[in-house]
Amino acid sequence: MIEALIVDDEKENIELVTRLLKKNCPSINILGSANTKKDAVELINNLSPNLIFMDVNLDGNHTGFDVLEEIDQLDAKVIFITSFDKYAIKAFDYNTIAYIVKPIKKSDLIVAVNKATQEIERQTFTDGNQINALRHTLDSPQIIAIPTIKDIELIKIKDIVYLSSDSRYTNFFLTGEKRIMSSKNLGKYEKSIQGNFYRIHSKYFVNLDYLKKIHKSAGSSYCEMETGDLLPISQRKYSDFMKFLQLK
Repeated sequence: MIEALIVDDEKENIELVTRLLKKNCPSINILGSANTKKDAVELINNLSPNLIFMDVNLDGNHTGFDVLEEIDQLDAKVIFITSFDKYAIKAFDYNTIAYIVKPIKKSDLIVAVNKATQEIERQTFTDGNQINALRHTLDSPQIIAIPTIKDIELIKIKDIVYLSSDSRYTNFFLTGEKRIMSSKNLGKYEKSIQGNFYRIHSKYFVNLDYLKKIHKSAGSSYCEMETGDLLPISQRKYSDFMKFLQLK
C-alpha cells in the first residue's frame, strides 16, 4: 500500500480527492489531511507518507512550496494540485512533475496516481530541482497559454490590456495592438489570471495597469484604456469597482 496525505485549504477538494481515491485507486491508503501550512508540516514529518497531494496555492499567505521547504526530509512523490492553466504547464514540458489541474477530474487523478506509483516503486521521489522548476514556471514567468482554433499561443500576462467576451470565445487585446481569439470563454480566464485585473462588465475583464481614466456621464461610466478603447462599466459592478479602486 502507498501511504498518502492530502494538503489543501479547501475542504471540498480534500473530500473530492479522498472520495475519488477510495473509489478508483485501491492501492492508496489515506493517512490524513491538512489545510494549513503548520498542520501540513507536522503531519508530513510525523507520518512520513510515500505520496503527497499538495495544493499549490494553500492559502493567502502560504503555498505548497512553503510546506515542502520546511519539512525535515522529502522522501515522497508529490502530486501538485493547481488552478494554473494546464496548457501552460504542458507547454513547459515538465514530464517529471505529476500534477492535477482544478477542477479535479477522475481521469486526471488516476493518470497522476499511476505515474506517481511507478516512480515510488522505483524509489524515485520528487526532488528540489523539480520543485524549483515548477515554482519558477508558476510564479516567475507569469505566462498564460491561449488555445486558439489553430494552435496554442503563450503570452505574458503583463501584456494583456483587456479581455472581451465573444459568446463562447474570448478576445485578448494585447500591447502593440495585437489581438488573439481564444476558444475558451471569459469566465475561465477570470478565475485563472492572477494580477491587477477586474471584471467591470459581463463582457470585459480589464488590466488596471493600463487604465488611463474613468469617464462618468448621464448615468453611464466607462474605462478609458491606454490603447484609447472605451469600455463600459456595468451599473451593477460600478459601486464595487469604486471600492476596489479605494475611491468610495
